[in-house]
Amino acid sequence: MSLFTANPSPAVTAILEDLAFPRLKVLVIDTTGMEFYRDKDSDLARILAERMAEIGVADCGGYLDLLQCLTQGKAEMDALIAELTIGETYFFRHKEQFDALRELILPEVIERNKTVRRLRIWSAGCATGPEPYSVAIMLEREFGERIAGWHVTVLGTDINQKFLTRAREGRYDEWAFRTMSDSLRAACFERVGAQWQIRSEFKRHVSFQYHNLIKSPFPSLADNIAGFDIIICRNVIIYFSQPTVEALVPCFRETLNDGGWLIMGHAEPNQRLFSSFRTVNTPGAVLYQRVDRPQEAPGPVAAPPQLPFSPLKAPPLPAGRGPLPAPASMSRGRATMPAKPMRPKSTPVPPPSPAGVAGDPSQSDCRLKVARELADSGQWEKAAAACDAIIAAVPLDAWAHFYRAMVHEQLGEDAPCEKALRRAIYLDRRLVLPHYHLGLFLARKEDAAGAERSFRNAQALLAGLGDEHPVDPGEKITVGQMREAVAMHLKLVGGT
Repeated sequence: MSLFTANPSPAVTAILEDLAFPRLKVLVIDTTGMEFYRDKDSDLARILAERMAEIGVADCGGYLDLLQCLTQGKAEMDALIAELTIGETYFFRHKEQFDALRELILPEVIERNKTVRRLRIWSAGCATGPEPYSVAIMLEREFGERIAGWHVTVLGTDINQKFLTRAREGRYDEWAFRTMSDSLRAACFERVGAQWQIRSEFKRHVSFQYHNLIKSPFPSLADNIAGFDIIICRNVIIYFSQPTVEALVPCFRETLNDGGWLIMGHAEPNQRLFSSFRTVNTPGAVLYQRVDRPQEAPGPVAAPPQLPFSPLKAPPLPAGRGPLPAPASMSRGRATMPAKPMRPKSTPVPPPSPAGVAGDPSQSDCRLKVARELADSGQWEKAAAACDAIIAAVPLDAWAHFYRAMVHEQLGEDAPCEKALRRAIYLDRRLVLPHYHLGLFLARKEDAAGAERSFRNAQALLAGLGDEHPVDPGEKITVGQMREAVAMHLKLVGGT
């Protein structure tokens, strides 16, 4: 069934009858992995017609040439990908999954994290923001007393810049509240003309950033995608090809802390893909929990009904952290299969000691790698100790200060985070990532002018570099990926 109208417009009909359309369709699907559009010609043609009209391309052959152009093709393909995803969503969508979140997942995670007093939640593919805001509303209204004084992060990511701009604004039409009661809406939103603006107390833990699940490797502390207690990725991977999905699921697993939960959409692929998780069946929802150490299944909390648990399944498969695999026809720097499997996150990594670091660049690089891996796996205290050990031995190591800043951020230590970022920049102004993350930090603090300066500094350092090079030595993020993210965040803070 088409997502759009049953009767195509003349522009859509022209594309469907264009002799170059089949080749264009193959290129789009092979490049994006979006098998979703394999049997939806009318839907794909509508999106193509709108995009081609916007940039003034007359036919499929001309658009195909543009997408294959070495200088302009990548940027146009990225713009097209942003339109291929569907942003229609609403608050508290899929009641059964939010019931499971309320009755099982959040009570279990909060109890487990009560000593560290931290909670990290990722809404992957958040569209215009109703999902992360729904989570924030639930946290504030139903768990506020239990997490008072905690460092809480609800991160929403998407590849669509327009969606992210609307998400940060937090303003919605009536249709976004079709399953929310009028009383709850009135308690959480303020009327602004014909729309509703979310109240500030429900925005304080929520942030939004650009992230491309297909192209951007994760887990990655440098991209703020690591160490989550809960990941929600609903109705996103249905777009992707089977090989892409098979590589994506282990990346989600590695990005969760031990005991963390993965919530997928009702229409996601079969459960075989999640065999490395504990499968938990609740009324109307299937949940997946990462369990590295043998433990008892979570019992009922606050007297919800007893929930059946399936036995722990096969051990986790080796997971790659690099960009996800893509068909052989992909080009111009699209993601490729990881070269080697990554170590499971549960493998202990010893923190470095100061001995042997000073005066030995190779040793320093090795210690930094250990600190990165500890941080990527969410072992924040060990990562902090690793960075502190390097700084004690080599006080002028800019990278050690940068990674220490990232750990400060995850621990909710804002002032030390900013200080460490500025220290890293002072020690080596050529490093892109400290400028970028200082921009993100200042944007969260609503210092738009300071954020824009930092993003422009990062943009200037990226100028003239090849898209496929690592943005900095040892990092998984490429120059092209960072350039795209910087440009998007510049738009979000009002830069041009």
